[in-house]
Amino acid sequence: MSNRNSPCLWTSVPQVCPAPCDRYKHASCAFRGNIYLLGGRKKHSLRDFWKYNVRNEWIELDCGGDQAPEELEEHSMVAHQGVLYVFGGLIDSAYSNSKSPLWPFDTHVMPSNRKGHSAVVMESSMYIYGGYIDMRGTSQEFWRLDLTGTWSLLSNAPVG
Repeated sequence: MSNRNSPCLWTSVPQVCPAPCDRYKHASCAFRGNIYLLGGRKKHSLRDFWKYNVRNEWIELDCGGDQAPEELEEHSMVAHQGVLYVFGGLIDSAYSNSKSPLWPFDTHVMPSNRKGHSAVVMESSMYIYGGYIDMRGTSQEFWRLDLTGTWSLLSNAPVG
């Protein structure tokens, strides 16, 4: 039984651009403080992949390449040990090359290739600062690599 006089517990979160379009039949998953969103349907099946963070920002992730799923709808997505697993769903392509209904996406972060950066080793970690990244220019990113193989972004500033 509903009580129409009780206060509404839902609140709207204003979106900033870029942001994914309205959709249904998509998959989403919360992982490490972010929400991931893949595919679904609007007027046709979608092949986009998004990450939402606590700063109310949507970031479109690369969903191209031969290993990525094609347009999917009604699929599932779960997270386990740094990997998002997408399973099943309707593939909206008569020409699908996919042999498997399972697509893992590794969420481990690492810095993009750069030159002219600084690197030092302290205890069991390597620290990398700055550098020049392709055509994007100089970076003020500060990264830590635990020498067991785990990268962490310690601070980030816009490349420019």
